[in-house]
Amino acid sequence: MVEIAPFRGVVFNPSEIADHGGLLVAPPYDVLDEKAQKACLDLHPHNILHVDYGLRWPDDPQKYSWHERSGRLWRQWLSEGIIQRLDKPAVFHVETTCRNQVKGGQIVRHGFVCLMKLEEFSLNSRVRPHEKTFSSHKEERLGLMKETSANLSQVFGFFPDEDRRALNLMKEAGQSQDPDMDFTDYRGYEHRVWIDYSERAIGELGKIMAERRVYIADGHHRYETALNYRRWLQENNSGRAPAGADYVMIYLCPMSDPGLVIFPTHRLMHKEAVHPDEMINRLSRYFKVSGKSFNGDNEGVIRDRFLTKLRKQKNNLGLYMSGRRIYYVLKLLESAREEPALAREVKELAALDMVILSNLVFKQALGLTEEDLDNPERISYVSDLNLAINQINREKQSAAFILNPSTLEDILRVTEKGLTMPRKSTFFYPKCTTGLVMNLID
Repeated sequence: MVEIAPFRGVVFNPSEIADHGGLLVAPPYDVLDEKAQKACLDLHPHNILHVDYGLRWPDDPQKYSWHERSGRLWRQWLSEGIIQRLDKPAVFHVETTCRNQVKGGQIVRHGFVCLMKLEEFSLNSRVRPHEKTFSSHKEERLGLMKETSANLSQVFGFFPDEDRRALNLMKEAGQSQDPDMDFTDYRGYEHRVWIDYSERAIGELGKIMAERRVYIADGHHRYETALNYRRWLQENNSGRAPAGADYVMIYLCPMSDPGLVIFPTHRLMHKEAVHPDEMINRLSRYFKVSGKSFNGDNEGVIRDRFLTKLRKQKNNLGLYMSGRRIYYVLKLLESAREEPALAREVKELAALDMVILSNLVFKQALGLTEEDLDNPERISYVSDLNLAINQINREKQSAAFILNPSTLEDILRVTEKGLTMPRKSTFFYPKCTTGLVMNLID
């Protein structure tokens, strides 16, 4: 069963939150490029990124020398009271409000932060991953955990809640008292956090979660790093580890919450020695390729038609290439489903757009390897369509492959078979904000 627990969370002290709460938090480190990282660090000397994702210095003897600085700073903030550990265990109800960048309007999402007992992934585990991870990320996060002995940011999980019991409990907590934190951050995200010490409410959430499965939405690296950290502690302490190492801090969102939103993750291919004509020629073996050209006056109209056509049918992929003012739709040929590169996959995976893209386009048509797909210098990922298109227009990348978003149903079909999607198959939005609450492992 899924076992959750309250914990003595580490939070910024109330005066820090009151004076400049919106400058102290940050997005997860793994969605920030170098420019965004520096912008967050410049917001305030106590922005959590100074611990979670510090800058490398030119004279650093090692790649991750900043981990040691983070550990010292973390302990300094604790000793100075900039951050403080609660006296009693609690769960943290979080309401996040932000703008929907794709459809417009607002997203309001509810979740709660607690500890969850770690399980090794298996067909029988109640905690299910849904996508592959990057090994380099886990190595880096483990180094930081060794220096801080803390979960600085949350794993993001979701769970079935057809009876809305969990969602109603969270809303009741918000109606019974004023939030303990209430601020808008530098991105315009509104955060309201209620610290819940109620043994009754915590016990009820525990009973609910004991009956459910948890599916990891974001933070696979953080979850797997928590497992690796526990192993490391055991190996260096005669097979023993502190009780706290059996748990990981997690943000849990019920599937009944309408604010649980998934955006697509588009693929950007870096400069390749494949001429656009040759690209279309290779892709035509597997797809019916149709393109619509545009000029400066009608680009918006043509783009809207392109996106409408893309969404009309599953397994349609979009393509936009540098030097071509054409939006292409790639419609999978039925004959291509029999190609060994796709046919060898189990049906739940073979039906996914990103598997079709990975196996037929990148590997088969373009000859990329699994190592290439793991290399950000060959393939990068972005959820913002405008950013993807701008990168191509500015000739920063050679091609953008535009995908429709995965669905919760896609994730459930795959994970229930004990399978995982390719890397960056989903982009849950908004991401869990780092700095609202942290967890000391002891």
